[in-house]
Amino acid sequence: MVKMLVVDGDVLRRSFLATFVLVVNAFSWYFPLYVFFENTLGKFLEFNVLLGTLGIHYVAVIGSAAVGTTVIKRFASRSMILYVWMFLGVVASAMMILLDASNIAYFFLVSFLLGISLGLGFPSCLAYFGDHSKKKNRGRLGGITFCASGFSMLLVGLFISTSSFAIGVLILTVWRGLGLILFLLVNPKQECRQSVVDVSFRSVLVDRSLVLYLIPWIMFCLVNFLEIPMLRARAEILFGVDLTLLFPIAEFGIGGFVALIGGWFADSIGRKRVVIFGFIVLGMAYALLGLFSNVILSWYLLIVLNGIAWGIFSLIFYMVIWADLAGNRLKEKYYLVGILPFLISAYLQMLFTPYAELIAVSAAFSLASLFLFLAVLPLLYAPETLPEKMIRKRRLQKYLEDIKKVRKKYEKE
Repeated sequence: MVKMLVVDGDVLRRSFLATFVLVVNAFSWYFPLYVFFENTLGKFLEFNVLLGTLGIHYVAVIGSAAVGTTVIKRFASRSMILYVWMFLGVVASAMMILLDASNIAYFFLVSFLLGISLGLGFPSCLAYFGDHSKKKNRGRLGGITFCASGFSMLLVGLFISTSSFAIGVLILTVWRGLGLILFLLVNPKQECRQSVVDVSFRSVLVDRSLVLYLIPWIMFCLVNFLEIPMLRARAEILFGVDLTLLFPIAEFGIGGFVALIGGWFADSIGRKRVVIFGFIVLGMAYALLGLFSNVILSWYLLIVLNGIAWGIFSLIFYMVIWADLAGNRLKEKYYLVGILPFLISAYLQMLFTPYAELIAVSAAFSLASLFLFLAVLPLLYAPETLPEKMIRKRRLQKYLEDIKKVRKKYEKE
């Protein structure tokens, strides 16, 4: 059994394999499950009841995440809460099989339990990655992990979208259970104990560095989710419903591949430069769409550029930056603050959907472009979380490698 992986000379023991299994399974289970559950609700419930049901879900996610970050210190190890969390995911997934249109209360119950099965351990799941990676290779390890997560989400999503309801529930339940079994098998028997400093939410929220990264992330989440209903409505007119459904799948694939490349750059030139590049790329995409919303090519460019941006932002804002900023402090609270913009914006999107048709497409996309470019401003004042000496060292290594190549070339001549 291979017990270690080598990345750029850094030996990563069995703990990284456990981290890989934990994070990949969490992402590839929840995101397809949420789409599956939302589509199921849409078939049985009226819009207002649907909003209430999903509102219960998001409240449960955020509330249980806050509870999980508070009680983590009472567990003997982080792994214990992760075991409980994953088991709840198996149970909540299986409970969907009994959904019945005549029993609205059961919809509420399942929605609530699914929320807990995500929120309770999700900050600890991401913090587990943060604690088992180092600054110098966190971007690359995050890129490998999120790339695998993206393609796993794609495969699981395709399987359940082409299956019956019962088979879809079975796939999600078995997939979560398989993740729990693998994590039990590969998780180190003795968890690496690090001396961490507990912090209050107030101290996290007044951290200037965190705020300077959080503001752009909030602006991106709001712009992205509020634009989705308009993008979908316009795309269905131009491409048809069936082809429009394939766009998010294409973005998953592009995003996973870009996360792999973005992780390498994040560890070479720094996190801030990579994030700024993502905002510029996406701002340009929306600017082109605002000017040429009837040109088919501009939509294909948006798919590619949106996939690039999502790959970069998912890598940095889900996995890397909050661990960098937390340092030796308890990472759960940093990750919780980091995922809140995504969760809140996702629900706001549903509230905004009925009003999407009232806004002119060109004006909406132009405003989106403006806000994305403005989001870059706080980043200009944000500190680079990758130490400058690491950046200089990698530049020097690359320079020496180039010299060696030139030398070999002339020696052959």
